[in-house]
Amino acid sequence: MPKSEKVKMKVPKMVPSKTEEKALVKVEKRKLALTIIENRKLLKSIAKKISIAVICVIAVLYIGLMGLISTSVFYVSHLKNDLIQNGVLINGISVADMNKQEAINYLQAQLNQTLPETVSLQFEEDIFQIDLAPLKLKFDVEKAAEEAYQIGRTQNVVKDLWDYVKILNDTAKIEATLLYDEKALNQALENFAKELPEVKQYDYEIQNDKLLIHKGKSGVGLNTDELKSKILKNLENRKQEQIKIPTYEILPEEIDVEKIHEEVYKKPQDAYFTENPITIYEPIIGVDFDVEKAKNQIKNMPDLEEYSIDLNFTNPKVFIKDLAIFPHVLSTFSTQYVNNPNRTTNLMIASNKINGTIIMPGEYFSFNQVVGERTISEGYKNAAIFVNGEVEDGLAGGICQISSTLYDAVIAANLQIKERHNHSKLTSYLAGGKDATVVWGRYDFQFINNREYPIKIEMSVQNGLVTASIYGILSNEEYEINIESKQVGTKGVYVIYEAYKVYRQNGVEVKREFLSRDLYK
Repeated sequence: MPKSEKVKMKVPKMVPSKTEEKALVKVEKRKLALTIIENRKLLKSIAKKISIAVICVIAVLYIGLMGLISTSVFYVSHLKNDLIQNGVLINGISVADMNKQEAINYLQAQLNQTLPETVSLQFEEDIFQIDLAPLKLKFDVEKAAEEAYQIGRTQNVVKDLWDYVKILNDTAKIEATLLYDEKALNQALENFAKELPEVKQYDYEIQNDKLLIHKGKSGVGLNTDELKSKILKNLENRKQEQIKIPTYEILPEEIDVEKIHEEVYKKPQDAYFTENPITIYEPIIGVDFDVEKAKNQIKNMPDLEEYSIDLNFTNPKVFIKDLAIFPHVLSTFSTQYVNNPNRTTNLMIASNKINGTIIMPGEYFSFNQVVGERTISEGYKNAAIFVNGEVEDGLAGGICQISSTLYDAVIAANLQIKERHNHSKLTSYLAGGKDATVVWGRYDFQFINNREYPIKIEMSVQNGLVTASIYGILSNEEYEINIESKQVGTKGVYVIYEAYKVYRQNGVEVKREFLSRDLYK
């Protein structure tokens, strides 16, 4: 096949005719005219809008200028008068158009004169009242009125004018400060806190052979700062509602058995004395208890309020009565008795109870306490006694001879009498004024060891004599002392005796003291 050949073709160039050129020119001219017309409309619209904006700006400036001029006029007027500006509130109370003094007087009536006299506090179901008078409460209305008056008067024209305008559209709120005596308020709250249940710590006591441990109880603490804040807030807001007391629980300490043991434990110690000068040390009875057993008891029974722990006691080997510290006979006195079996039995029982009694310096002796109640179970018998001045049989008859004999020995030892009563009728064994009767639950015979050292009483009933002897240590100044009495008159069916305590040295009387004036039927 013959090779293909490339064929080149010429395209004729298109040239518009003159008619066509004229038509195109007309079209272009029309488009240009339309564009010019549209642009003119746009320019007119823009010009119109610019004119309105300018007018608005001018109007706003005019109104603002007129407002500023008006405001300035009112502001200048405000500076020239002494009135507080409109829109000023003090604690929510309007003081507008008042001068300072008028505002102060008005606020005094509205605030200070309406302050409550008390504040009510509530704790659980209880209501407490706190007197507010000591707090000297008052609002500082003078300072608040001055602050209100100074609004717009600081001499700073821009600031004053701005504040003036701002208040016209709003309000100025000023809070008068509540003044009070803080020390008095703290004291009032401290006193009130004492009204709340106090925490009770555990404690213990010894009863017979038991250690009783009492569990502690929770208390209530006062949140003082919070309560103070609530009270002041109520007062500042002029409210008189009850305030619920803010409190917290105070827990007691856990029972410390180890600590209790340290305090209770005592090692037994014998009585002893030292010389130059003589000092007597009393015996100590040993006390102990099982610590682990007590701990387990408390741990296993946590709900108990009281725990009973067994105590173990160990007696010392030597007591004061066993010491050789009573070398001297301070006094001795005897009375005779008739050997009536029942009466003699009573004398011996009472005498034996007193015999060996030791009284330390400053301690007192009580016949009823030492001898105890006179009962059949104690072995007492019926014997003659005085009842209203008459003789009749009664239980433990005759033991007043023991108390009377001891009375004379006590006087002779120069000991101090605390209680003594005479019989209703003269006795057969002592003269009037020298006796001392005792009746269980009514009359007692008591004396005090006012000497420097301990004394020991020895009593015996034998061979027709009741004897009371008092032993101890002689002092540098001792006397021979006895009771002297005599009948000084009568009074109806009664005879009157006076008794004196007579002091002698080497048989010579040096002084006497009045003891008693007694009536006997």
